[in-house]
Order: sequence, then structure tokens, then C-alpha cells
Amino acid sequence: MNDGTPAIYSYVLFSSGILAGLVTLIVLGRFRLYSRRVRIPFAVLSLSSALWATAYGFQLLSAGHFSQLLWGRIAWLGAAILPTCWLIFSLLYTGEKKLVSRRMVALLSVEPAVTFALTWTTQSHGLFMTEAMLRSGQFASLDSGAGPLFVAHTVYILGISGVGLIVLGSKVLNSDGVHRLQATVLLMVGSLPTASLMLELFEYHPAPISIVPLSLGVSAGLVIWALFRYRLFDITPIARDAILSEMRDAVVVIDEHNRVIEANGAAATVLEPEVAKCIGKPVLEITKAPREVREVLNGNTWTEAVIGDDTPRYFEVRSENVGEPTQEQAKLLVFTDVTERRQTEEEFRALIENSRDIITVLNEDGSRRYTSPSVKEVLGHQPEDLVGSSSFDIIHPEDRAQVRREFEYAIEHNKTVRTECRVKHKNGTWRQFETVGVNLFDDPAVDGLVLNSRDVTSRHQYEQRLRVLNRVLRHDLRNDMNVILGHADLLLNEDVPAASKSHAHTIKRKATSLVNLGERTRHIDTTLDRSAALLEPVEAVECLEAELRTLESEHPNVRVNRELPEEKWVYADELLKLAVKNLFDNAIEHTDRVIPELTVSFETASELDDAVEIRIADNGPGIPAAELSVLKAGFETPLEHISGLGLWLAKWIVEQSNGGLRFEDNQPRGTVAVVRLQAANQPRSSAESVESESRAE
Repeated sequence: MNDGTPAIYSYVLFSSGILAGLVTLIVLGRFRLYSRRVRIPFAVLSLSSALWATAYGFQLLSAGHFSQLLWGRIAWLGAAILPTCWLIFSLLYTGEKKLVSRRMVALLSVEPAVTFALTWTTQSHGLFMTEAMLRSGQFASLDSGAGPLFVAHTVYILGISGVGLIVLGSKVLNSDGVHRLQATVLLMVGSLPTASLMLELFEYHPAPISIVPLSLGVSAGLVIWALFRYRLFDITPIARDAILSEMRDAVVVIDEHNRVIEANGAAATVLEPEVAKCIGKPVLEITKAPREVREVLNGNTWTEAVIGDDTPRYFEVRSENVGEPTQEQAKLLVFTDVTERRQTEEEFRALIENSRDIITVLNEDGSRRYTSPSVKEVLGHQPEDLVGSSSFDIIHPEDRAQVRREFEYAIEHNKTVRTECRVKHKNGTWRQFETVGVNLFDDPAVDGLVLNSRDVTSRHQYEQRLRVLNRVLRHDLRNDMNVILGHADLLLNEDVPAASKSHAHTIKRKATSLVNLGERTRHIDTTLDRSAALLEPVEAVECLEAELRTLESEHPNVRVNRELPEEKWVYADELLKLAVKNLFDNAIEHTDRVIPELTVSFETASELDDAVEIRIADNGPGIPAAELSVLKAGFETPLEHISGLGLWLAKWIVEQSNGGLRFEDNQPRGTVAVVRLQAANQPRSSAESVESESRAE
């Protein structure tokens, strides 16, 4: 190292240190978009390279014994740290972050710390290297000056450096496009120092100094070139592999100059050329929706784009920042395909616009935000004339307070409400409306109270007419029939010819039948107005026994067979007795036997459906098939109908109890009426009452 040779090598080493330090500053300062977990290890890696090369340069310039040892130990600090940082960076860059836990980093830090400590204590034990070897700046040698711990250190750093290269090589093979180029550059960056170490270890180089620090400068220069040529640290390939490629939305990543630096496979639907050919090009020049993309880049939260002519696709376009806020920040352009949702919305809009129901969306103050077009056909108002006005303005004054109470209840309790009220038509008449209100203020897409209003004026008028007819049957007809019955009784008590008495009996029988018809009509009206919510456990055996006792007292010639348990609880309406009575009456009224026979029994339908069947069998002629067909269909025609109301009333009461009524043939003749009801448990109050009576006895 005479004739100025050390000075020349020192300047080269200083240049390497400057380049490595420059890489550290660029990565930490300019490329903040890169993940901190990857950026920090690479910055420490570059800093250790700068420390190693610079300290080695000062060691070559030193002439004193102490200064050579000092700079040599400082150089060894960078040399000990660098391989570990390389391994950590390689694992994080390739997505193996699960391997880089805090415990693993702590374990990997042990070897560099021990190595640095050995450089300060090797003079006392000689296990690492000789003092002469430390002063000369040899970092890889197998000569007589290398101790056993130095050999172990050399094998270790070759091993972890090789692992890092293998991991990066796998990334090169599994990547494509710009990410393959980035991974290839990093593979070269790591290969140069590793190859230099191998050459120095086996003394296959002509340089009089260690060439590893020199190779670090070449690697630093390669990194600087790649930073600006391939945007080395703009975005991690891990984001692409783990997120972008798995997303169904089209995602395009652009830099601060709106140039494409990444795109997933789904982006092919929104970009003109192939995705691989779009890298590095301005996004506004290659997207199929330049106007919409410009809008979101200029600050709009989102916009909608239509792409395609023959089969258009609808996309919501959004822009989101990536990484930490900086002046040079990358952005994500996300294109969400909402074609199916738009089609559903169009179908829903078509349903609303063509429905006679009026759909209204109200604000919290009761003003209309939206009214469907059907309001023009139903109420004569133009939808735009009603939007913004109070929904209470066209409600009848007598109904307004009730509607307002329902409105406030729906908002305060977040409940669905139902109400009826009169609404004013544009022509001045009042229409009866049934309205259901649903609170959707919590739904950002609606943010209002949604009303579904239906004109039920015709139904309301029909119900009013039925009430009038029902009153006539229940009161006027009954009163007149009672007068007729009274006169028939007077005739029967008078001394009149037998033929006249026969006519009087006929008058009384038919009048009684009409009175019973009025009673059944009243029960039908009661049944139709009841709700299934009124169902409660009913003791069916007691109900049957009460009606059977009445039957036996009124028709002593009827033979009744009981096959009943002690008790059986079912869910039923309290009118179940009336249904059973009508089934009994139907069997007796239409019998052709001198001694009619009834058999009443219970049967468990199935253990799976938890139902109970009441079976009422008679020995009469049976119900005509035509009448059974009408009952099954649920409606009558002028040609097909049932004589009387008894079977209809029984059917409706049972169905109101969430049950069913069917008819089977009895053997050898007759009909079996089967009432199917849901089984129930005995109510606690009833069970406690029975238990108390038992104790009292």
C-alpha cells in the first residue's frame, strides 16, 4: 500500500459510503409510501453499509496503532449488522412478515452484538481474530489469524445471506411485470456483496484490500438507479399479491404524477390496453372513463361511470390515498362494478312507478323527500308538487292527530307502524288509505321514513255495506223472526185443524232456522275481525264434553261414543266451542238414520310436528263431493255452493286458530271431520289450581 495506494482506495470507500448514505436518506425521506416495516430495515441496511465503507476508508488512512484498531472496530459494527438487516428486509419484502416477530428479531440481534463485543475483547482471548488481522481490516479470511468464532461468524453470515437471496429469487420467479424487475434488482443488490465475500474468503481477487465494502458502493448505486427507473419503493409487491389480485373491484395505483404504477387483473375492464402495458403511462390517457377519473382526482368523493356501448357496465369510481400523507402521495383508483345493483334499482324503480301503491319518503319533520309517480293516478297530484311539502297537509283534519302520533312513534321507537286515514284527492273528495311506515333513518341509502300507502276506499265502502247487511240480519231480521215465532206459538196453542197446526210447525221450524242463520252470521263477523294473536292454550276435552252434553240434552236419540283422554291442551281461539258445535249440528241435521251415532276421539298426528287431531265421525249419508270441493277451494260460485253456513264457520274458526279442517270417509258409512290443532302445554296457573285442589282433598 505504498505510493499513495491507501489514499486512492480510501477515496473509493468514501464514495461507497456516501452512496449508501444517500440511499438511506432517499428511502427515509422520499419514498414514504413504502411500508414502514420494510422501509426501516432497508434504511438500516444502507446505513450499516455506509458505516462499514466509511470506517474502513479511515482505517486505511490511519497510521497509528490505536486509530487503526478504533476504525477497525467501528467498521466491524456495520459489518456485523448488515447481514442480519439483509435477512429481515428480504423476509418482509417478500411477505413473510409472520416469520419476523419481535422474538425472532431479538434472536437475530444476538449474533451481531456478540460479534461486535468480540472485536473489543479478542486481544485478551484470541478466539475471534488476532490484533494484526483486526488492524489490517480483513473481514473474511481463513488464514492462521482467524479464530474459531470468526470461522463460525463467517459461516453464519453466508447462511443468512443465502437465505435472503433464495427468498428474493422465489419472488422473482413468482412475480411479473414491474415487480419482477424490482425483485431482480434487489437480488442483484444482495448478490454483489455475497459474491465479493466468497471471492475474498478464498482470495480470488487482486485487490490489496477487502473488496466487500467496495461492492457495497456498487450495490448502493444500483439501488439509486432502480429507485428512479423502476419506482423501486413506490408500492410493495406484497400489496399487489395479498390485496390487489384478490379484489373483485378494479384497482389502479397511480403516483403523484397520475402515472399507473400498479393495477390488478380486474382493471382490464376499465383500461384500454393490457394491464401490463399500462404501467408508467398517465391514467387519463388509458382509462375508458377519463372524465369520471378526472372528477375523483380533482376532489370528488365518488362518481359513476358507464363503460361499454352494446352491453354497458356501471362502475362507481373512488379515489383513496395510499400510505402516509405526503406531497408526493400515491393514490388508489377503485372501480366498483355496480351493474347488478343498478339493474336491481331499475327493476325496483319500474315496480314503484307502475304500482298503484304510493311510496313516500319523509324527513324527520314530516316533509316529503320523494313521492312515487303513482300519486298522480291515485290522488291526481304531480309528484314534484308534493316534494318538500308537509305530508299532513292533505290528511283529513279529524285523522291528522292520530297520524301524527303514529309518525312520532315510528321515529322515536324505530318501529313499523300501520294506520288508516282519509286523504284528500286533488278534485276535493276524500279517499280512504291504509299506510305502513318503516323507519329507515339508520340506512344511509334511505335516511327517512318510508311509507307504503294503498287506496282502500273500495274495500272500506264494501266493509261498510257488509256491516249494514250484518245489522239487518242480526237485528231487524231477528226481531221480525221473533214476531213470527210468537204468532206460530199462538197458532199451535189454538184449537185449529190439524192441517193448520202442521203449517204452524213448519213456520216455526223455518223461522227458528232463520234466527240461527242470523246468529251464525254474527259469529262469522266476529271471527273475521279476530286476530291470530289472540290464540291461547285451551283445554279441548272440556270444550268437547260441554258441547256433547248440550247435544245429548237437545237430541236424546243420538248415540255418542267418547274416546277422550282426561285432558288435552291445544292452541286455539276461544270460539273453538262454536266450531265443534257446528260440526256436531251438521252431522245431526243431515243424518238419515233413526238413531244417529257420533264418535269423538283424539289422535296425535305426529311426534315431529307436535299437532293434535280431533276426529268427529258420524254414520250419516256423508257430505256430497261437490260441497267438499267447494270447502277445499275456499270460495263458492252460483253453481257450486254449500247449504248453510255451519261448515264455513267451523272452517274459518279452525283456520283462525292456525289449524286445519279436512273430511274423510267413515267406514262403513258416514263422514269423519278432522280438526287439526297445535298441541300446547298446560298453563302454569291451571296446573297450580289442579295441584291445590288435589292437596285440599
